[in-house]
Amino acid sequence: MNNNVNQNIEPITSAASVNYRNFHLWMLVPFVISVLGFSYSYYFDLSNATFHQHVHGISATLWYFLVILQPYLIIRKKKIQSHRTLGTIGFILAGIVAGSAFTIIPKNIDNVKDLDINGAFNPTIAYFFTFIDFFLICLFTISVCFAVLSIKQKKLSDHVQWLMASVFFVLSPGLARLLTIGIMIINKGNPEGILMDNLALLSFIFMIVLITIFYYKYGSFRHLSFTLLIICHLPFLFLEQIGNNEFIRMLLTAIFK
Repeated sequence: MNNNVNQNIEPITSAASVNYRNFHLWMLVPFVISVLGFSYSYYFDLSNATFHQHVHGISATLWYFLVILQPYLIIRKKKIQSHRTLGTIGFILAGIVAGSAFTIIPKNIDNVKDLDINGAFNPTIAYFFTFIDFFLICLFTISVCFAVLSIKQKKLSDHVQWLMASVFFVLSPGLARLLTIGIMIINKGNPEGILMDNLALLSFIFMIVLITIFYYKYGSFRHLSFTLLIICHLPFLFLEQIGNNEFIRMLLTAIFK
């Protein structure tokens, strides 16, 4: 690596060594939540997963690994070239994660007309999940792009915060599933006590707490990414209103059908 690149990178690695020394360890928290949340629906049921689910599951897992590994390489090991190379791979993986998600999201409303309106997974829930998944994946894609742009502009703080945001934009599906598993364990395997409104509220509370903790430690509450994270999780408080809205249903059907 030439001297110019070293001069550009040195201030970043120096600041990171002080402020983000344990950032990679904190990134284990959302990773564990996601793995445990999708354990029964994917990791423990690989033989029944579709091709699109495998593409999404594998790419998302590898992307999470990189989110943990990258700060470790640049902060603890000072592996600048490895960090840059894996950054390019991570950007490609993020694209695969988003692209594969867009192939899975429509499955929520594939058989919506056949769903029991009083069932646990009813048309209201199906349309809400389609809406929120689409919304969050779009913001995930935007945040990854801003994270790359920030580091190219040598704005370390912005890079870290957009990277954190990309993780939290796509964490709520895994968190909701993990909470469901926890409730079922408490109810001894009985799903009857799981009310989607309550689960959505619980997911919202947990997400806001996690986001606040991470931004208190590694970010700023004034950063645009923090504002977007709060806004994008507000729909969880209006599950029925969104899921039953005819315009939203018509729009989602037009997009995905």
